[in-house]
Amino acid sequence: MIKKIVLLLFLNLLVFQPCFSQKKTMENDSVQIYHDIHEYSKKSKFSKFVYRLFFRPSKLNEKENKPQKKVVTVDYSKYNGKIIRNINIQTLDPFGYAVDDTTRKPKKSLEIAGNALHARTKKFTVRNLLLFKKNEPFDNLAIKESERLIRDQRYVRRVVITPKTISKASDSIDVAIVLLDSWSILPNGSLSSDQGRFSLRERNLLGTGHQLSGSYKERFTDGYNAKSGAYAINNIKNSYISFNAIYENDFDNNTRRILSLNRSFFSALTKWAGGMYFENRVLGEPFIIEADSVFISPTKSEFQEYWVGRSFKLSNNKDYDSRTQRLVVSLAYNKKIFLQKPDITLDPTSFFANETNIISQIGITSQKYYKDSFIFNYDIVEDVPYGEIAAINVGYQYKNNLTRLYLGSKIAYGAKYDFGYVSGAVEWGSFFYQGNTYQNTLKIGLNYFSPLMHFGKWKTRQFIKPSFVWGNNRDASQKDVIGLDGNSGIQGFTDLVKGTKKWLISFQTQTYSPGSWKGFRFSPYLNITMGSISERNRSLLTGRVYSKFGIGLLINNDYLVFNSFQISFSYYPSIPFQGTNVIKTNSFENDDLTLPQFRLSKPYHIRYQ
Repeated sequence: MIKKIVLLLFLNLLVFQPCFSQKKTMENDSVQIYHDIHEYSKKSKFSKFVYRLFFRPSKLNEKENKPQKKVVTVDYSKYNGKIIRNINIQTLDPFGYAVDDTTRKPKKSLEIAGNALHARTKKFTVRNLLLFKKNEPFDNLAIKESERLIRDQRYVRRVVITPKTISKASDSIDVAIVLLDSWSILPNGSLSSDQGRFSLRERNLLGTGHQLSGSYKERFTDGYNAKSGAYAINNIKNSYISFNAIYENDFDNNTRRILSLNRSFFSALTKWAGGMYFENRVLGEPFIIEADSVFISPTKSEFQEYWVGRSFKLSNNKDYDSRTQRLVVSLAYNKKIFLQKPDITLDPTSFFANETNIISQIGITSQKYYKDSFIFNYDIVEDVPYGEIAAINVGYQYKNNLTRLYLGSKIAYGAKYDFGYVSGAVEWGSFFYQGNTYQNTLKIGLNYFSPLMHFGKWKTRQFIKPSFVWGNNRDASQKDVIGLDGNSGIQGFTDLVKGTKKWLISFQTQTYSPGSWKGFRFSPYLNITMGSISERNRSLLTGRVYSKFGIGLLINNDYLVFNSFQISFSYYPSIPFQGTNVIKTNSFENDDLTLPQFRLSKPYHIRYQ
């Protein structure tokens, strides 16, 4: 089985590497053949669609029939120090408009109807996102960061910020901001033989940037339902303080209520950060009594947390690298209280106990970004994070009448190379009591994606994501373990396989198709994920390797930029307690591959997951 897996991985990497072809020796014949195919493609819409999938228009036709787009590069640095006289904001509806040609207007009746139903982003919503103001000196970094922060909003499709010179003699300039909205009302749903689900999300409520979402599920076998709702304000009056309210209730009547206010280190220019978080949870915790017996114990808990952080510049130099390097110090206090917890017979080590934590952090961070496209979205500018982090956490925990010291650290690095983007992180944390270490956690993770490769008119990238989690001297409770399922494991795998250490590696080949139908683009992807997990005192090298082979179709729409429809089929050679040769549908989503941020936030214990 191992040999087959290795062979399949080798073929996967081999097939999707850049290909080289021999030089053409009969150029005139090739041109004639291409011309004949091009003429034949005009006979029907279908033949024209197939032609566009596999051929590029000739350079001659491009020049004759399609105007060339000019790539304008603005050197922001030459405007540094000039006074900003006016800030002119123009927001465009999602259909039929373009940020690089504001004279373009929608012509199709469907586009006009869609714009009429859309609430355009308000100018004050955009103004609240800016890190610069009128009558202030122009700052190159503040402009770039403002553009990135606007682009980071899920309701914005494209944005361009352009300085406008008033006159050669003037020491003032105007700043023009043009942004193209994305369609913000996003329905979703699914239906199977045993249950149905419907959800609705508004990502730009009345053009204010507020988010409102809700979902409803019903299980047909017993009539039980599950529901959830959330309301979010991402930025309160240009403070970048976010507010979130969340309510969730599942089929088993487990509920969660959350209220939070938070201001992160959202930019290298951010000096102060902090927040508060409140959560109430009612949860049935499953305990394995025997090999085939599970007992559900009801628990009720309340959690509250407060934190504050301050960043300091490390250099007075004005270059990009120096201005993005910051010294960050922060302090967090949190408290968890159990109003109802499992019986001592189920939890003999009192893992479910009231606890109070004080955690401090000091670290150096450099959070930078470069622009790229065709990564997680189709032909949309994305800001790829890179930089460095070196941080140390020191804290104390009071739990079960004991006070324990906590030490943790994190080192991370990411950069773009000719062979692709690479980032990696190492995290370690442990409690100390009477000279001994407890609940040690070591995590190592890597991310890689290749440069954009071209195969005719098709584009593709290769993603690779290995990870390793190790726990030592963990609590004897059956709850202080990790699994091989979920977002930190193999999607669609069982949650009944537990251990204290694991390794995972995921390979994904993502294609970006050139053709479209009614604005929809169909891009296939291939995913291979494998991993192993071991219990205490057992080696990972001798553990069983589990795997999943998935193929899927990512369906993008040019106007529903950040929401993609996905269809996937996954094959599992073996899933414990479920069988062998298991096939599942929609068990994997290609957005499970995410990139790390190189910025420090609130102090925390290294997560064991």
